Amino acid sequence: MTLSDLKHLLRYTRWANSMILEALLEHQQPPRRAVAWFAHILAAEHLWLDRMTDDPRNHVVWPDWKIYECDEQMKDLEKRWNLFLENLSEEGLSRKVEYINTGGSNYTNTVREILTHIVLHAPHHRGQINAELRAEGHVPPYVDYIEAIRTKQI
Repeated sequence: MTLSDLKHLLRYTRWANSMILEALLEHQQPPRRAVAWFAHILAAEHLWLDRMTDDPRNHVVWPDWKIYECDEQMKDLEKRWNLFLENLSEEGLSRKVEYINTGGSNYTNTVREILTHIVLHAPHHRGQINAELRAEGHVPPYVDYIEAIRTKQI
């Protein structure tokens, strides 16, 4: 994938995540598991950004965030993504990132591979969130990629 492709898919990811957040904020007591999955989506993005930018924070991948904390984290992620992407070049996609995963194993992946993983990781958990919302009797948001295109959100 090109840098342009990845930036486009990351815009979709941010839009879909914002739709999920909006749906969860509509409920005084959003489903606990749905919030946990959403927190994981955001924390995983933070963790990958930590790794790609040598940020020492090293976010926990399954944090115990409340929905208002997820809202705060999304705002922080927006700033972090903007800064990261404005400084990223096509050549930068080939840069190798060495890291230790949450299981303690050493790995090396390119920035391109990591960004591809990020945009493919979140839809799985957004599906879980929407299934949980539906099981609780709520109408889940329609966050398919094609919807973002049709409605000119990205």
